[in-house]
Amino acid sequence: MIDKQYTVEEAAQQVADSERIGREARRATRWFRIFVIAQAAYALAFTLSIDVADVPYWKAFTPFALVTISIWMIAVRYRRSVPRNGFRNMGIALCTWFALYTLMFDPALQLVGASSPWWWVLAGVVAVSPILACVFASSRR
Repeated sequence: MIDKQYTVEEAAQQVADSERIGREARRATRWFRIFVIAQAAYALAFTLSIDVADVPYWKAFTPFALVTISIWMIAVRYRRSVPRNGFRNMGIALCTWFALYTLMFDPALQLVGASSPWWWVLAGVVAVSPILACVFASSRR
């Protein structure tokens, strides 16, 4: 059985320590939500710049690629405090966004001749949704 006997004060101290450690762990992973939201914002900006503002593809892709590489390099510096499977989930979400936008929504909307910018905004928001789903997965305890 258990050889150690804890007093009520020791047990209360251990519970308080575990709560403090939990708060510190959540504070340490708070940056990941900002990382996910920034990636989603740049992905949506890339989508809208091409289809709504009519910016040429490479002129829109170059800043998007530079920003994406920059924020991923910053995130790699803090990889010790990434939520479990956070980078994997973000990589899958980024690839899903690219496939949804490039292979599905963009050709489909061009095929049906959607000329309203609101169709492109809706397609961009739907395409970015896998990235935004990582915000909620990172908030699990």
